[in-house]
Amino acid sequence: MHSEPSVEVKKIEKSGDKWRVVLELRIPGHRLLEILDEFERRFRDYSFRADGRNITVEASFRILEPWEDEPVEDVAESIALELLSFISGGPRGEI
Repeated sequence: MHSEPSVEVKKIEKSGDKWRVVLELRIPGHRLLEILDEFERRFRDYSFRADGRNITVEASFRILEPWEDEPVEDVAESIALELLSFISGGPRGEI
């Protein structure tokens, strides 16, 4: 049975005016290293680490502008959706 890639927000931390988000991507099949390489090329603002069949993603950012009132949970969800979209089709097709 083929399962789809999935992502889970593992941690959201705030330190001063900076946020740190940790996500865990579960990747079925044998494409983990290929996907990891593509992520590192495409998403330079995030750090990636392979762990078994999962990829841990860390993103740090600041919300500085007063009009940036999007909750950090929504930002984390947007990052997760962006990564899943890239895995399953992305702008250049499926990897």
